[in-house]
Amino acid sequence: MKLSPQLFLLDGSSYIYRAYYGIRDVATTGGMVTNAVYGFTRMLLGLMQEHNPDYLAVVFDRPREETFRRDIYPEYKAHRDAMPEDLAPQILYIKQMLQALNIPALEAPGFEADDVIATLARRYAAEGLQVTVVTGDKDLMQIVSDEICLLDTMKDTLCGPQQVFERFGVPPELVTDVLGLAGDTSDNIPGVPGIGEKTASELVQRFGSLEGVLKWTSLVNGKKRRSNLETHAEQARLSKTLATLRDDVTLEVSLADLQRQSPNLADLIPLLRKLEFEALEIAFTPPPPGVVEIYSDGSGRDSGPGGYGVILRYGEYEKELSGFEPVATSQRMELLAAIRGLEALNKPQTVRVFSDSQYLVRGMSEWLQGWIRNGRLDTPDALANQDLWRQLAALASQHQVSWEWVRGHAGHPFNERCDKLAKRAAEEGAQATATGQQPETMETEQKQPLPPTAPVKRTPLPAREEPEFDVEEDGQLRLC
Repeated sequence: MKLSPQLFLLDGSSYIYRAYYGIRDVATTGGMVTNAVYGFTRMLLGLMQEHNPDYLAVVFDRPREETFRRDIYPEYKAHRDAMPEDLAPQILYIKQMLQALNIPALEAPGFEADDVIATLARRYAAEGLQVTVVTGDKDLMQIVSDEICLLDTMKDTLCGPQQVFERFGVPPELVTDVLGLAGDTSDNIPGVPGIGEKTASELVQRFGSLEGVLKWTSLVNGKKRRSNLETHAEQARLSKTLATLRDDVTLEVSLADLQRQSPNLADLIPLLRKLEFEALEIAFTPPPPGVVEIYSDGSGRDSGPGGYGVILRYGEYEKELSGFEPVATSQRMELLAAIRGLEALNKPQTVRVFSDSQYLVRGMSEWLQGWIRNGRLDTPDALANQDLWRQLAALASQHQVSWEWVRGHAGHPFNERCDKLAKRAAEEGAQATATGQQPETMETEQKQPLPPTAPVKRTPLPAREEPEFDVEEDGQLRLC
């Protein structure tokens, strides 16, 4: 349960470059390179699905030649390479994607994205929101507080005040003092020659601030170090100014402008098709009216811990389920995932169940009627996992169900989400069991629970001739 509204601010430039270098060789059939657009959209989709923020914005840099830091120090970031030639045309499509997703794309003349992020983060943290800045940039550690944290989605790490202290040896409010002394090669901030980050941290800890270090230079150990501090005192002060983020940027944006909205499908779907992002189109296209989609996946090893992940979709509404079993095979977890999905329906429904398990899909769509006719479903020990097959059969009989196979680990957004949910549940369950705790079944909902629909009439499957398949040692047909 959320204790306060969640605002997520994405460092757009960081996201774009991570997408560009993280995914290669993606292009349309016409030869248009789209790797950055594809990676950016996938990462953004994953973030929204994983965290479901109440408010969201993506913040972009202006050209570095236009920022106030370049005015006071022309060498600022001057050593950085120009944007890759095949990335530049993709920026337009990334911004079109954000517009179609109804996600604000923000920037401010004369300032960098970090300044805009600092301004918004501190403004809305002061108003009671919990702010998460999505970035891998250490410069933003200076704004971290109890209400503002940094999320690095590539490393799956969260940075709060303690993590800042572990990184710099000082609290967030003194990070710029350390950078003022040590400089920052990535931004071409000079600092003081001969003083690295470790030494700078020790000096700031001892004297309380950069200004304290410069005031008490005579007490600093080392003749050369004292000389450099005296000679480059103004350069240190300039470096701190360059490293310090502004939080007073004038922005004509309100909190209401940042509230999450549904995508504009009339613009989004044609754009996805133009870019040939078929898998992403699935993620943004709601199920047909009156149909509940259930995506399920299981994770387990022979006689080891297992987890399951389930996503239910109805219109624009979603529900996630996940759970843990201390002893379970992969096949049992695949069946259990589908069971948990069907159990979540409180009224008869028209249902489409998707899974990457042929064991599940072929068992329910091709062989169940045969098992019922020849009595194998009810004959003790006639089928492996017979208890779960019987539960599935009973649940499926309450609904109009179709079973559909999807290729696993092939970029399918819901299959990959279910796989992640299942693996996380298995890991967390195993950890809880090892410490003597009771693992919990997790359930999250977006927007509202699945609404009931009118009862549907079951149509019995016609009897048909069954082809011959190999048989396992336990007598169950080999379905994979």
